[in-house]
Amino acid sequence: MPASTFKARSTTELLELRAREQPNDPAIYTGIPEPDNAITLRSLTYTAVLRAVDRLAWHYASLDLMPKVAPGESPPVHSIAVLVTSAIDETLLELALAKLGLTALLLSVNNSVPAVAHLTKLVKATHLIYSPKFAEEARGAQVLLQSEGISIGIVKDKRFPLWGPESMQEVNVKAFPAVLTPDQESPRPAIYLHSSGSTGFPKPVAVTHYGLIANIAINQDRSGFSTLPVFHGYGHFALFRCMYPGKPMVLFPPHLPLTSANICAVHAIARDCRQCFAVPYVIKLLGETEEGVKMLATFDVVSYAGAPLPDDLGDRLVAAGVNILSIYGTTETGSLMNSSRDFATDKEWNWVRPTPVSKHFLEFEPRGNNTYEVVVKDGYPPKIETNRPDGSYATKDLFLQHPEHEDRYRYIGRLDDTLVHILGEKTNPVPMELGIRGNSPYVAEAIVFGAGKPQTGCLILPSELAKDMSKAQLMEKVWPVIEQVNEEAPSHSRLLPEMIEFLPYGTVIPVATKMSILRPACYTKFKDLIESVYARFEQGDPGTAKKRFNRNELEDYLLDTLRKTIGSVKAAKLDRDVDLFALGVDSLQATRVRNTCQKDLDLGDHVLGQNVVYEYPSVGKLANYILALQSGRTQEGDVDSRMLEIADKWAGKLEPHVSSSGAKAKPVHARVIVLTGATGSLGAHILHQLVSSSDVRKVICLSRAASHAESKDRVKESLKLRKLPLPADDKLDSYAGNPNIALLGLKQVEYDDIRNEVTDVIHNAWPVNFNLSIDSFDEYIGGSLNLMNLCLQSPFSEPASFYVSSSISSRQGSPDVTCSEDYADSPSTAGGTGYAQSKWVVEELCQRAAESAGLPVGVFRIGQMVGDTVNGVWNETEAWPLMFKSVDAVGALPLLDENPSWLPVDFAGRAIAEIVTRDQLPSNSEVYHIVNPNTSASWADILNGLESSGLHFDNVDIDTWLERLATSDQDGSRNPSIKLLASAFHFFHRDILSFFTSPSGDNGGANPVNR
Repeated sequence: MPASTFKARSTTELLELRAREQPNDPAIYTGIPEPDNAITLRSLTYTAVLRAVDRLAWHYASLDLMPKVAPGESPPVHSIAVLVTSAIDETLLELALAKLGLTALLLSVNNSVPAVAHLTKLVKATHLIYSPKFAEEARGAQVLLQSEGISIGIVKDKRFPLWGPESMQEVNVKAFPAVLTPDQESPRPAIYLHSSGSTGFPKPVAVTHYGLIANIAINQDRSGFSTLPVFHGYGHFALFRCMYPGKPMVLFPPHLPLTSANICAVHAIARDCRQCFAVPYVIKLLGETEEGVKMLATFDVVSYAGAPLPDDLGDRLVAAGVNILSIYGTTETGSLMNSSRDFATDKEWNWVRPTPVSKHFLEFEPRGNNTYEVVVKDGYPPKIETNRPDGSYATKDLFLQHPEHEDRYRYIGRLDDTLVHILGEKTNPVPMELGIRGNSPYVAEAIVFGAGKPQTGCLILPSELAKDMSKAQLMEKVWPVIEQVNEEAPSHSRLLPEMIEFLPYGTVIPVATKMSILRPACYTKFKDLIESVYARFEQGDPGTAKKRFNRNELEDYLLDTLRKTIGSVKAAKLDRDVDLFALGVDSLQATRVRNTCQKDLDLGDHVLGQNVVYEYPSVGKLANYILALQSGRTQEGDVDSRMLEIADKWAGKLEPHVSSSGAKAKPVHARVIVLTGATGSLGAHILHQLVSSSDVRKVICLSRAASHAESKDRVKESLKLRKLPLPADDKLDSYAGNPNIALLGLKQVEYDDIRNEVTDVIHNAWPVNFNLSIDSFDEYIGGSLNLMNLCLQSPFSEPASFYVSSSISSRQGSPDVTCSEDYADSPSTAGGTGYAQSKWVVEELCQRAAESAGLPVGVFRIGQMVGDTVNGVWNETEAWPLMFKSVDAVGALPLLDENPSWLPVDFAGRAIAEIVTRDQLPSNSEVYHIVNPNTSASWADILNGLESSGLHFDNVDIDTWLERLATSDQDGSRNPSIKLLASAFHFFHRDILSFFTSPSGDNGGANPVNR
C-alpha cells in the first residue's frame, strides 16, 4: 500500500494549522462553576486554545523542566508525569509540554500511590505536575521513589483563567516558539498513556506524534460530545478526532456530577452535536431514563469503546432510534474496527468490521469455538507497539466471527485474565488474589471477579486453619489483608466487605495442572453464586430487619455510613451540607453508600437508583429524598446419568463412512498418522517411535499454538526436553489446531488435505486435572468425536483407525478385583473424579463408534508412567515426583501399602507405536492395558533406594505426612509439593484393582497389574 499522508505531523503542528485556518471557529465548549449554579457552556476558539497553550508553555519554561542541551542540539526525549483533575486544562497542559519538547505521562486519577510512582519511574519522568486535589498522592509518590533512590520534583499545576479578566482574550500572550520542528516531533512520543499490565501495575504506552495523528485521522468528521476523562485513551483521542477535521467538541463540565439529568441538561444547551463519545456506563446511565434515550437518539452517531455494551441495552436503544457505533481498538494499536454501516437498514450494532485501512493489516488467528484473536501486522500507521518478533502486535482480544458475514466480528473477551468492567476500567485480578491468598493463613484460594460489572468481588476458600470458623470470624481475620491489597489497587478495583463471599470449606476449585485457577471454569461453576453476591450488594438481604429514622437520626446514620466508607481523612471535612462530589466521594464509594442504605433502610417496595448519591450529593439532600420515598411516596444430578447423557449426545453426531466405488485401500507401509499431545512426555515418545518406523510416511501433530510454525517449534522443543532426536522435516508436519472445535481449528483446505491422506489417528491429548467435574471435560469428549469423524470421512475403502489414550482410572470405581481388556458395562465402574469419568465416556463413545459406524478403534488404558530407561526424564509436576520433592519441605515421606506398577514412558510409547503400526489392522474394537505387569517391587523398596542414594527423611504414616504438608510453606514456587493437597484424597484413597494384560489382545492374558 502507498504510505499514508496526514494533515499534520504532530499535535503542535495540528493546533497551529487549525488556529491559522479556522482562527475564530469554536474548538471547545465546556463549563466552570457559575455564581448562580447555572449550567452554562463557554467556548474556546482555536486561537484561544493556541494562546492558552503558549501561556502555559512560557510558565513551565520558566520552571527549568527542560533538559539542558548545547545551542543547536536537539534535546533528548524527556517526560513529565501529569496527575491533574481531568478537564480541558489537562489537554492544554499536554500541548504546552509538547511545545517545550517534553512528553506528558497522563496519569489516571484512580491510580494508587505505588502505581503513580511505578509509572513515573518507568518513563523516567523528572517531575510530576499535580493538581492541589492530588497533593497528598504526589508527595506520597515522591517519598516512595526517594526510598528507591530516585529523585523527582513535584510541581503544582498552573491554571490561568480561560474566560473573563486575566484570560487570554484580555491579556497579550506572545507566541511560544516550539522547541522541536514537526519533523523532529513526528517519531517522538507525544504522550504516554497507560493500560493494564500483567504485574498488577499499569504499564505505560508511548504514543508517538505520528501514531497519534494516524489514529485521529480515523474519525467521523462530526462535531462531538464527550463525558470522558482526557487521560482515558478513548477520551483523549475523541477530542483530537474532532480537532483533526476542525469540528468543535463539547466536553462535559468536570465540576458537575455525572448523572443522566446533568448530561441531558448540558446537551440541551450545547450547539449542534452530531457524535456522542461514551463508555457503556454512560450509555447505560442515559438508557435508564426516557429523557436520556431521547437525547441519545438526537445524535447521528453514539460511539462507544473500552468495554462491551450489554446486548439487551444496545438492542433496546437501537429499537428506539439510537445509532450505536461500536469501536474496537487498543492503546497500543489505535482504532482497528467499528460497526459503521447504514444505520437505517443494518441493525447489527455490536458486529464490528475492519476499517478500509486496517483491513490490510489485520489477521484473525483461530482460538477455538469459532473465536479469533486479532493480530495487527507491522506497518499499520497507528500501531505504536509490537509484541512479536515479526513486528506484529497480538491483542489477546477474542472475537466471534459472524455466521453469515465473514468480515464481521463480535467482541467476546480477553485471552488473559484482565477483567473489563462496565465502566471501561480494567482490573488485573492476579496480584489481588496473590495478595489475599499469600498474606493470610486462613485463605486457601481467592477468586476475584467483576467482568462486565461496576465493581469487583472476591470468592474466598477457607484454609484448613479456618475450616471451623463462621463467616463473621473469617471476615475479621481476612479483612486486614484485603485492606492491604486495596491500598495497592486502583480505586475502581478495590474490594468492599459486601462483595466478599466465603465458600464452604473443601469446595473444589477448578485449577490447571500448574495449580493456578482456571478462571473461565471458576466463573462458570460459581456463576449463580457470583450473581447472588451482586444481587445482595445492590438490594440487601431480604431477611434483615429494616430501619426507619426521623430526620436527625437519618442524617446521623448517613454521616456514620459515609465516614466508614470514605475514611478518616475525607470524613474530617464531612458535614450535613458539604457536596459529596466535591469532597471526593468516588463512584465505588457512592455505590457502597447506596447499597448500605438499600440494605438497612425500610423503603417499602422502592429501590434506590444506582446514582442516588450523586443525584442528591449531600447528607441533607439524600436524607430529604429518602424521607420522601418512605412517606409515600434463590441438587446435583446423578453422575452416572450425566455420563450417559454426554455419551448419547456425542454418539448422536457420529458420521457414517461413505467410500466411493473403486476407492483405494489404506496403505499399511506408508502410513500418515495424526497425533495429538506430542508436546507431553508420552506423546513425545510415541512421536519418536512413529517417525523411526519405516512403515510411517509422515506424522501430523496437532497442538495448541498461535501459529503452525510455533506448533512445530513446541513439538521439537518437547523432543529436545526428553533428549530425543529430531525427525527429518519430511516426516513431521505440525499444525496449530484444536480438536475440540469444527475442522479441528484449521482452515478448510488444511483439514481436507489431512482427511485425504490420514490412515490412523492417535488422540493422546487430555487435560489432567482431578478437580474438574465431568461437565468440564465435555468439550474434550467432543474433540474425540471430531477426530473419530475425521477417520470416518476418509476417502479410502475403510475408515482411518482411531486410537485414544485412556486411563486405568476409567475402571477404578469397579467393585471387581480384576479388570480385563474389555469395555465396562456401567459408568459406575469409573473412578470418582471428573477426569476418570471423562475417560469412561470416551471409551463408551469408542465402543459405540465401532458398533454403529464400523470405525476401527483401539483404547489404550494407560497406568502410572515414570521416566524413560535411557535418560530418566520424568515430568516433575506429576504426583509422585512432587511427593519426592516434599522431602525438602517436610523432611518426610509416607509409608504406603502398595506394590507400584510403574511403566517407563519409553516402553509405553513403543508399545503404542507397535500396536498402531502392526501389519494386521485392528479388529472392530480393541482395548489394551498399557501397564507394567511386574508388581514384585514394594513401596518400601523405593524408599530404601532413595535413602541409599543419600536422601534423608522420616518414614511416617500418610496422615502425619499430609499434616506436615498442610502446615509447610504455602508458596508453590518454593514448595511445589504443596500442590498435592488439592488432589490428596483421590490420590491416596483409590481402590486397588488388578489390570490384566494380554499380548494378543484376546482378553485372556494372565498378567495382573495391581493399581
